[in-house]
Amino acid sequence: MSLTTLYPLWLAPLCVLLGVLYAWVLYRRGDPALGWGRPLVLVLALLRCLAVSFLAFFLLGPVVRTWVREVRKPILVIAHDGSASLAIIGDTAALKRTYHPALEQFAASLAERYDVRTFTYGNAISDGLNFDQKENRTDLAQLLRDVRDRFAGPDLGAVILDGDGIVNRGRDPRHEAARLAVAVHTIALGDTTVRPDLLIRNVEATRIAYLGNELPILVHVEAHHLGGKRSRVRVTQGEQTLAEKELIVHSDPYQNQIPLLVKASRPGIQRFKITVLPLPGEYTEQNNTAEVVVQVLDDRQKVLLLGEAPHPDMGAIRKALEGSEAYAVTSASFSSFSGEVVEYDLVVFHRLPSIRQNAADLLQRCTQRNIPVLHVLGAGMDLQAFNALGRGVQVQGAQRTTTDARPLFDPAFSLFQVDPSVAQAFERFPPLQVPFGQYQQGAGAVALFRQRIGMVRTEQPLIVVQQSQTAARSATICGEGLWRWRLADQQQNNTTEHFDLMVRKLVQLLANRSNAERFRIVHEDVFDDQAPVILNAELYDPAFELVNAPDASLTLTDESGAQLPLAFSRSGKGYRLSVDGLTPGKYTYVASTTLSGSSFTVKGEFLVRPVLLEQARTVADHRLFADLSASTGGIMVAPDGLATLRDTLDRAEGMVSRSYAYASTSDLITQKWPFFVLLALLALEWFLRRRNGAY
Repeated sequence: MSLTTLYPLWLAPLCVLLGVLYAWVLYRRGDPALGWGRPLVLVLALLRCLAVSFLAFFLLGPVVRTWVREVRKPILVIAHDGSASLAIIGDTAALKRTYHPALEQFAASLAERYDVRTFTYGNAISDGLNFDQKENRTDLAQLLRDVRDRFAGPDLGAVILDGDGIVNRGRDPRHEAARLAVAVHTIALGDTTVRPDLLIRNVEATRIAYLGNELPILVHVEAHHLGGKRSRVRVTQGEQTLAEKELIVHSDPYQNQIPLLVKASRPGIQRFKITVLPLPGEYTEQNNTAEVVVQVLDDRQKVLLLGEAPHPDMGAIRKALEGSEAYAVTSASFSSFSGEVVEYDLVVFHRLPSIRQNAADLLQRCTQRNIPVLHVLGAGMDLQAFNALGRGVQVQGAQRTTTDARPLFDPAFSLFQVDPSVAQAFERFPPLQVPFGQYQQGAGAVALFRQRIGMVRTEQPLIVVQQSQTAARSATICGEGLWRWRLADQQQNNTTEHFDLMVRKLVQLLANRSNAERFRIVHEDVFDDQAPVILNAELYDPAFELVNAPDASLTLTDESGAQLPLAFSRSGKGYRLSVDGLTPGKYTYVASTTLSGSSFTVKGEFLVRPVLLEQARTVADHRLFADLSASTGGIMVAPDGLATLRDTLDRAEGMVSRSYAYASTSDLITQKWPFFVLLALLALEWFLRRRNGAY
């Protein structure tokens, strides 16, 4: 332990001098009236000198520095598979009767030597061991990533996973296991016996179709130990059978793709049930059905891509939109375009207006015709002309100077739903080249992404949507290089779905002609049954400014006609409603509010669908667990091998406690003992004075 002060320590003698001076002034003559002797006066003066010196010393800011030694146990993570598949392919009674208590006892016994942390993984990660087996998805990579984020470092000793090895969400967990740099031990649960079963492995269908078109549905069917049997694959909607084909199991095992065609005869959200008729002797019939949900539209939105010159960004936007039948895309350079913008629902201006081509006439026609526009800024932009358009962001900077800015999702954005996985994917994308300068976000503008310059998170918008005073919205992407985002999406996620989905949502938001409505409801078309249903609402006053002073309500009606009255809560300048526990099915709603004597009503619908991923596979896959253990230096054991697993942990070199020493500093005045020392000095002085007749 050492003592130091905030102010120079050579001032300490002055504190003593102050105490001596104070005592001398007080006791230099003693008390002649009481006849105090010299020894008593010296004792009283000494006590007062010490007390005053002690108090004065605290003015120097004394700090005590001590060395603290801490012994930390190695962290042992035990994660249980909470997925519903274990209740199907495992011996449920045996798991509840023997394994569950054994695992809890195993974790408790290890707590003597290790810092045991228990979790349950599935669709999400929760603390503790939960044996309900109700999770409808399994994302093992997310668990390992979460363990690394929480515990990565020398204190993490090992990870123990149990489960059936069935993963139906997220990336390959082998990569995340290797990044942990510790042994991953596994407990293989479930049954690897292949039993007679006919199942739907997957169903492929477009998410959007158009009224009157044929909707192709591709059904992936598997069968085990049912060779020679016949069944039928059927598509139904309600009580009506829309398509049907015979299925003959020619081999064992059997896999086939059954194409079916269904006519999109009704607009709106349509739910189709696909069934492969069960056969006698099947192990389970829970995987014989699947559902697809299709948004049937009665027209396509026309999008015009106009660029100052050919650019890969325009190709990336075009490919993202052409992947959906909801859009008809026309791409042209500004100099070659001779059509009429009135024919389009949205015009995308890439690096326009520019210094060479201001496009003033075309921009004016878009404004006059109330046509939504999307600007993509880049090098060579005429920023002064762009700022004059009032697109929700002002850029003050050099015309030809750019800098790199990465996307940073703004959680306050609520014009459409952005899945957290999509937002995280964008934040890993390479930067856009944005004009260098100061960005000012206008009133009524909402940022979808903000700029991250290097490691600095800024408030400058990167993608911003303008809530226009007129009927049409506009948006601005404040940089070029979108083609790199689409390429990065493919490289990082083996798909361009994240980029394509974000572009389509932004275009759909802008091109939707319902923007003129003053009361709007924004939500997804389909929700999973275990996820909350979230609806956002916007109310505009006559000047098209967001307000949420009036109350807004919603009446939800299910397929049986039962109604559920609900009320929106206020969120920012809008409204938000979250509903949990809705059973699978189609729901319609009527939302209403009143503003300044005017009533507003919005009708809509959405679908809640069951997630049956865990029922799709009836055979445990222990190969994944074996690979995880072998590649990280762990072992795989059966449920009755917990004793072997404990012996392995006890012998592991990395499973030892570590001692850490670190300096701890604290102000002397915050400790208790100086108070009692000072109190003792003053109390003793007071006692002696009182005993000898003074106060």
